[in-house]
Formats: sequence, structure tokens, C-alpha cells
Amino acid sequence: MKHIALKITAFIFGIALWLYVVSLNTFKVELDIPVRLVKLPEMLAIASKPPHTMRITLEGAPFDLMRLRSKVMQGDTTAAAIIVDLQDVELGATRKPIGEKNFSAPNFSNIKFIEPDNQLLFIDLDLDTRIERNVPVRSMVTFDAATGYLLTDEPKLEPDFITVSGARNVITRIIEIPTDSVSFSGLVHDTTYSIPLDFKQFPAHVSPGDSLTSISVNIQKIGKKFYRDIPVQLIGMFDRETYRLNPPNVSVEITGGEGTLDSISNTSIELFVEFNRFQIEDVDSLTPTVKLTLPSGVNREMSIKAIQLSPDKVSLQDIKKLAAPADSLDEDAEEKLE
Repeated sequence: MKHIALKITAFIFGIALWLYVVSLNTFKVELDIPVRLVKLPEMLAIASKPPHTMRITLEGAPFDLMRLRSKVMQGDTTAAAIIVDLQDVELGATRKPIGEKNFSAPNFSNIKFIEPDNQLLFIDLDLDTRIERNVPVRSMVTFDAATGYLLTDEPKLEPDFITVSGARNVITRIIEIPTDSVSFSGLVHDTTYSIPLDFKQFPAHVSPGDSLTSISVNIQKIGKKFYRDIPVQLIGMFDRETYRLNPPNVSVEITGGEGTLDSISNTSIELFVEFNRFQIEDVDSLTPTVKLTLPSGVNREMSIKAIQLSPDKVSLQDIKKLAAPADSLDEDAEEKLE
């Protein structure tokens, strides 16, 4: 244990000397460096899928290489890049060679690009005319109202299309853009949600005009409303002095969204029965057909849950036959008086 401080000092000095000697040497390392395409003419677009990175050999001081490797591994695209200048490209297929002039590492000036022996590095690209097109958005969102509430209309997307820009032969193959798959439940009031668009399957180098869409849902509390003495019409070709419906009026109970029910009055409801149906179906009574007139924009299929009639059926009566017994009684009374 004698001279422990001296030994520690010697050890630290030895490590420092080793690090100094190592730093005087250069090393080579292979790294996957991001590829950056620049100066593409405005009227052209990339139709192929170029590589996101390229494996190249770099030479430099070990500590510089270690720091650069760490930044690249962390996803820092500004640390180093393979820059490909496209300002002179033309329509169609093109091949761009990659060399020392394409390598950029602004904060690592001592690191150099090493071209491989007997091998040419390059990037192949397909270029097409750039166009814009409106692509429909498809909702992948599900909505469920809380118990006692009702979703009274289809969810509305705004916008329901997205403008995309890119190569003609790529853009024309895009049919729709889906939203993220999410769900909302227990809804009790109208709400608008901002939903991200799903670009995971989107072609390379296609630029969407937006990354979000808004989806609005209309929620109403479920209620019931009674409409009394609604006349039932007998329609078709028949002798109106001979036939009639019994009862002539019925009550209607409608179950649906409270907001929708508030827009319905007695005049919004029409009931009718076709005369020929009694003979065709060979029955004495039928359920009237309901015609419900709702304000424009109201989704009947979703905002109305049920319609019930009371009584639920009406019968066809022959007025002359009903009057016949009374007429016979009058004749018998007259004979007795005589």
C-alpha cells in the first residue's frame, strides 16, 4: 500500500498518454448516412423509392468518428448527409453517382469520405411530371353514444379530401387516404374531433396538403313524443260513398332524438292505406303506411328509432252494408203502423 497516490497518478498518466497516441492515428468506419435529395425542378417529381440511407466508409480521428456515429444512431439527420443535387435531371430514369463531393458533415471537418476500390456508388431515380390531385379521406373512426343517447347522423369529415402533390404515375394510383383507427364511446353531446391521417402506406415523395381532418358527430338524447288524431287516408280507385276506414284517426308515438322530435308536428305526419291491399292480402284490417316529413339535413334512418300507431291497424268498412240493417228496421216499423 506504499506510494498508493504515486501509483494512481502513474495509471492516470498512462491512460492519458494512450488516449493521446490513439488520437494521433486515423481509423475507418462504415456508417449508414441519410440521403438528402435537393434542388429538384418544380415541374418534376420522384416516382421511384430512393434509399433513405447509404452505407459509406468514413475516415477520421476515433473520437470524431465515435461522436458522429452516436449522433447518426440517435437519428440526427443534420450531423451528416449524402446530398444529391437534382437541378439538372430530366424526365425519365436517371443515375446519380455518389462521391466525396456528396458527403456533408458540417461539424466534423476532419472526417473524410473514402471511395471504395473498384466500386461505383450511385443512386437510381425515376422522374415524372408533378401533378396535384384531390384524394378522398376515408374515416376509420368509430363513435358510440352513451346509454340513453343517439347518434343522429353520419359523422361528417372536414375536409373530406386532401390535395396531394407528386409524380403523375404515383398520384393516379392513390385511391383514398385513411384516418388513424381510433374509437370514442360514451358520447352525450355534439363534438368535433381532430383526427390524424394515416400515411404509413403512402408512396414515397408524395406531399399531402394536410396531415389532419376534423370529424363532427351529432348526438341527441333519446325521447318520445305523442301525436294524436292523425287522419288515415284511403287511397286508390274506389267508390268514396261506399267505403271508409275505421277508425278514421289514430295516434302516433315516435321515439328518436329530442332535437328531431321538436321539429315534428302533426302536419309532418301522413298516414294512408291503399284500397287494393285489402283484396290483394285478403285481410279485414291493415297497418297504415307512415310518411314522415322531416327538415332537410335530418337523417331519418339514424335520428328516428321507432314509430308506433295506436291502434296499430284500421279496417275497411262498407258504408252501404252498415246502413242496410237500419233501413230494414225503418221499413218494418212502417208496415206495423199501417
